[in-house]
Amino acid sequence: MLNVEYIEITDPSCDEVERFHDDVLVEAFPDPYAREDIPILRRNLGEGSWTSGGEICKYHFIAVCGNNQIVGGVSFYFFSFGAYALGMGSYLAVKKEFCRDGIGTKLIGIRDQILFKDTQKFNCCLKGLVIQVNDPNLMSIEEIKQDSMDPWKREMFWKHHGYRKIAFNFIQPSIREGDPPVEYLSLHIYPYCPQWENMRQISRVDLQDVVYCFIRCTGTVGPSEADPSYLRMKSELAGQEHFQIL
Repeated sequence: MLNVEYIEITDPSCDEVERFHDDVLVEAFPDPYAREDIPILRRNLGEGSWTSGGEICKYHFIAVCGNNQIVGGVSFYFFSFGAYALGMGSYLAVKKEFCRDGIGTKLIGIRDQILFKDTQKFNCCLKGLVIQVNDPNLMSIEEIKQDSMDPWKREMFWKHHGYRKIAFNFIQPSIREGDPPVEYLSLHIYPYCPQWENMRQISRVDLQDVVYCFIRCTGTVGPSEADPSYLRMKSELAGQEHFQIL
């Protein structure tokens, strides 16, 4: 088994950012419209942690190093509204040749630990963690062929780790100006608080917070109030009181 080291990256200019993108992200996320580029990754490290009014956002990036190469990594946000907080997953990826070495499971555990530390530091309740996952039911045949792994197996991986899909038409807004939005992703949720454990549906209020967090953390090309993807999601949210957890 490969001997690896898990390192939290905080310097936007360090070489690990580019190596993670080129050696891990490009392979794991072949669709460029769904993948942040190197300047965005560096910007996240430099500007992804902030405080505004009663909101607190903390960005974390953990790189996995082994044999003088980057073999995996995880990036995510802690977002606090004051009394409660959510975790927002960005990427979790491991190079294919090391996928059976337990690195992904270890990264999930590290992410949990850091989120709990942030929760203690800011004295709030952590409701849960939300991630975006390729949904084979929303993907075209070509998108499935181009995916880095069988999307049904990916869904089973996350289900095995306790994540459940939200029945909501999530749209990832354009990452860069001129790019199209990504419409084949579904939101999956992992509960940390007792109120979210075994729930069969999520309230509109809670889901509004989830969507708002993704927009605040990852941003839109222009103002969110005018972003077509965000407006479409807000319209769907306004039409239902609850959304099923599958």
